[in-house]
Amino acid sequence: MAVAVIAAAAITACSAASDSAAPPPKSGALPPASAGPVTAAGCLARRINGPLPVWARGGFHPPGVPIGHVMGVRGDIVAILWGGPKTSLYAPPHKDQNNKILWVPRLPLPVMSLSPLTIRATLNGAHLVASRELPEGPGPSSVNLPAPGCWTLNLSWAGHQDQVDLWYTAS
Repeated sequence: MAVAVIAAAAITACSAASDSAAPPPKSGALPPASAGPVTAAGCLARRINGPLPVWARGGFHPPGVPIGHVMGVRGDIVAILWGGPKTSLYAPPHKDQNNKILWVPRLPLPVMSLSPLTIRATLNGAHLVASRELPEGPGPSSVNLPAPGCWTLNLSWAGHQDQVDLWYTAS
Protein backbone atom coordinates (compact mmCIF):
# COMPACT_ATOMS: atom_id res chain seq x y z
CA MET A 1 0.00 0.00 0.00
CA ALA A 2 2.79 2.46 0.93
CA VAL A 3 4.57 1.66 -2.35
CA ALA A 4 1.38 2.44 -4.32
CA VAL A 5 1.01 5.81 -2.55
CA ILE A 6 4.66 6.71 -3.24
CA ALA A 7 4.35 5.62 -6.89
CA ALA A 8 1.16 7.66 -7.32
CA ALA A 9 2.84 10.70 -5.77
CA ALA A 10 5.85 10.29 -8.07
CA ILE A 11 3.64 9.99 -11.16
CA THR A 12 1.64 13.06 -10.15
CA ALA A 13 4.80 15.07 -9.51
CA CYS A 14 6.30 14.06 -12.85
CA SER A 15 3.07 14.82 -14.71
CA ALA A 16 2.82 18.25 -13.13
CA ALA A 17 6.46 18.97 -13.91
CA SER A 18 6.09 17.98 -17.56
CA ASP A 19 3.11 20.30 -18.01
CA SER A 20 4.85 23.32 -16.56
CA ALA A 21 7.30 25.54 -18.39
CA ALA A 22 10.97 24.72 -18.11
CA PRO A 23 12.73 26.62 -15.35
CA PRO A 24 14.79 29.60 -16.47
CA PRO A 25 18.42 28.85 -17.19
CA LYS A 26 20.82 29.13 -14.27
CA SER A 27 22.86 32.29 -14.12
CA GLY A 28 25.66 31.92 -16.63
CA ALA A 29 24.07 28.92 -18.41
CA LEU A 30 22.18 28.89 -21.68
CA PRO A 31 19.52 26.29 -22.44
CA PRO A 32 20.69 23.41 -24.61
CA ALA A 33 20.14 23.84 -28.36
CA SER A 34 17.71 20.90 -28.41
CA ALA A 35 15.44 22.77 -25.99
CA GLY A 36 14.46 25.25 -28.74
CA PRO A 37 11.30 25.08 -30.81
CA VAL A 38 11.23 22.65 -33.73
CA THR A 39 8.16 23.82 -35.67
CA ALA A 40 8.07 26.79 -38.00
CA ALA A 41 5.34 28.41 -35.92
CA GLY A 42 7.33 28.04 -32.69
CA CYS A 43 10.54 29.29 -34.23
CA LEU A 44 8.89 32.14 -36.13
CA ALA A 45 7.15 33.21 -32.90
CA ARG A 46 10.59 34.29 -31.66
CA ARG A 47 10.67 36.93 -34.40
CA ILE A 48 9.32 40.34 -33.43
CA ASN A 49 8.07 42.70 -36.13
CA GLY A 50 8.09 45.87 -34.09
CA PRO A 51 10.32 48.57 -32.63
CA LEU A 52 13.83 47.56 -31.62
CA PRO A 53 14.92 47.73 -27.98
CA VAL A 54 15.95 51.30 -27.11
CA TRP A 55 19.62 50.30 -26.84
CA ALA A 56 19.59 48.89 -30.43
CA ARG A 57 17.94 51.83 -32.21
CA GLY A 58 21.06 53.82 -33.09
CA GLY A 59 20.96 54.79 -36.77
CA PHE A 60 17.30 53.84 -37.28
CA HIS A 61 14.95 56.71 -38.18
CA PRO A 62 12.41 57.16 -36.88
CA PRO A 63 13.77 55.41 -33.77
CA GLY A 64 10.56 53.41 -33.18
CA VAL A 65 10.30 52.09 -36.75
CA PRO A 66 9.10 48.47 -36.77
CA ILE A 67 11.65 45.98 -38.11
CA GLY A 68 11.99 42.19 -37.92
CA HIS A 69 14.32 41.09 -35.15
CA VAL A 70 14.99 38.27 -32.69
CA MET A 71 16.14 38.95 -29.13
CA GLY A 72 18.78 36.80 -27.48
CA VAL A 73 17.59 34.56 -24.64
CA ARG A 74 19.57 36.68 -22.16
CA GLY A 75 18.70 39.96 -23.85
CA ASP A 76 22.37 40.73 -24.50
CA ILE A 77 22.12 40.77 -28.31
CA VAL A 78 19.52 41.32 -30.99
CA ALA A 79 19.56 39.84 -34.51
CA ILE A 80 18.03 42.39 -36.89
CA LEU A 81 16.73 40.59 -39.98
CA TRP A 82 16.61 42.24 -43.40
CA GLY A 83 14.00 41.22 -45.94
CA GLY A 84 10.30 40.45 -45.84
CA PRO A 85 8.01 40.78 -42.85
CA LYS A 86 7.63 37.03 -42.28
CA THR A 87 10.97 35.56 -43.24
CA SER A 88 14.17 36.84 -44.69
CA LEU A 89 16.55 33.92 -44.22
CA TYR A 90 16.77 31.09 -46.76
CA ALA A 91 18.63 27.79 -47.03
CA PRO A 92 20.25 27.64 -49.44
CA PRO A 93 20.44 31.43 -49.82
CA HIS A 94 18.69 33.05 -52.78
CA LYS A 95 21.03 33.99 -55.61
CA ASP A 96 19.81 37.59 -55.55
CA GLN A 97 19.44 38.04 -51.77
CA ASN A 98 21.90 37.37 -48.96
CA ASN A 99 20.89 36.20 -45.49
CA LYS A 100 21.58 39.58 -43.92
CA ILE A 101 21.66 39.88 -40.14
CA LEU A 102 22.78 42.92 -38.19
CA TRP A 103 23.98 41.77 -34.75
CA VAL A 104 23.66 44.51 -32.12
CA PRO A 105 25.02 43.78 -28.62
CA ARG A 106 23.38 45.44 -25.62
CA LEU A 107 26.72 46.47 -24.13
CA PRO A 108 29.07 48.47 -26.34
CA LEU A 109 32.23 46.69 -27.39
CA PRO A 110 35.57 48.13 -26.28
CA VAL A 111 37.05 50.40 -28.95
CA MET A 112 40.12 49.01 -30.73
CA SER A 113 39.45 45.56 -29.27
CA LEU A 114 38.20 43.35 -32.06
CA SER A 115 36.69 40.15 -30.74
CA PRO A 116 35.07 37.73 -33.18
CA LEU A 117 31.43 36.69 -32.91
CA THR A 118 31.49 32.91 -32.83
CA ILE A 119 28.32 31.08 -33.87
CA ARG A 120 27.58 27.43 -33.18
CA ALA A 121 24.30 26.68 -34.95
CA THR A 122 22.27 23.51 -34.33
CA LEU A 123 19.31 22.49 -36.46
CA ASN A 124 16.51 21.65 -34.03
CA GLY A 125 15.30 18.06 -34.27
CA ALA A 126 18.43 16.95 -36.13
CA HIS A 127 22.11 16.33 -35.46
CA LEU A 128 23.23 18.95 -37.96
CA VAL A 129 25.68 21.52 -36.56
CA ALA A 130 27.37 24.41 -38.35
CA SER A 131 29.99 26.83 -37.07
CA ARG A 132 30.55 30.35 -38.32
CA GLU A 133 32.85 33.14 -37.19
CA LEU A 134 32.48 36.84 -37.83
CA PRO A 135 36.06 38.07 -37.34
CA GLU A 136 35.12 41.66 -36.54
CA GLY A 137 32.49 40.71 -33.96
CA PRO A 138 28.83 41.76 -33.84
CA GLY A 139 27.74 43.98 -36.70
CA PRO A 140 26.54 43.48 -40.26
CA SER A 141 26.79 39.93 -41.58
CA SER A 142 25.50 37.27 -43.94
CA VAL A 143 24.91 34.01 -42.09
CA ASN A 144 24.19 31.12 -44.45
CA LEU A 145 23.26 27.75 -42.98
CA PRO A 146 23.13 24.42 -44.84
CA ALA A 147 19.47 23.39 -44.43
CA PRO A 148 16.03 24.90 -43.89
CA GLY A 149 14.40 24.74 -40.46
CA CYS A 150 14.67 26.20 -36.99
CA TRP A 151 18.26 26.81 -35.99
CA THR A 152 19.46 27.57 -32.48
CA LEU A 153 22.52 29.79 -32.61
CA ASN A 154 24.78 29.84 -29.57
CA LEU A 155 26.71 33.09 -29.77
CA SER A 156 29.87 34.22 -28.02
CA TRP A 157 31.81 37.49 -28.34
CA ALA A 158 34.10 39.57 -26.13
CA GLY A 159 33.41 37.46 -23.02
CA HIS A 160 29.61 37.46 -23.57
CA GLN A 161 27.22 34.67 -24.53
CA ASP A 162 23.65 34.55 -25.75
CA GLN A 163 21.38 32.38 -27.87
CA VAL A 164 18.83 33.04 -30.63
CA ASP A 165 16.45 30.83 -32.62
CA LEU A 166 16.23 31.69 -36.33
CA TRP A 167 13.98 30.19 -39.00
CA TYR A 168 15.52 29.47 -42.41
CA THR A 169 12.93 28.89 -45.14
CA ALA A 170 13.59 26.38 -47.92
CA SER A 171 14.59 28.14 -51.15
